[in-house]
Amino acid sequence: MGKSKLDVKREYLNKEKCLSEARRLLRDGAVTGMNEKQLAGEIYFHAAAFYFCEKVRFMPRLREHAYIIDLDDGGDTLMRKAAYAAVWKLAGLKRRRR
Repeated sequence: MGKSKLDVKREYLNKEKCLSEARRLLRDGAVTGMNEKQLAGEIYFHAAAFYFCEKVRFMPRLREHAYIIDLDDGGDTLMRKAAYAAVWKLAGLKRRRR
């Protein structure tokens, strides 16, 4: 209970891996006040931000900040929670073929 920290891993670009890690954290009581999808969304967002910045060599400070995933009980700020949810949802959209 309290605060957990995870290092970003490439496997966190996979939503199923994020969900699995979220289940583990919740089962172990490492984080409370968030549901599985909220927790997985935060993990996924950090991985997406980190590896995007690494690939395009853009915003090195964001990349540095994204490397450590700080998971507080109850989650992050409302704006950040909205960003995590949006990236989670957008990552599931398929491109239309023209």
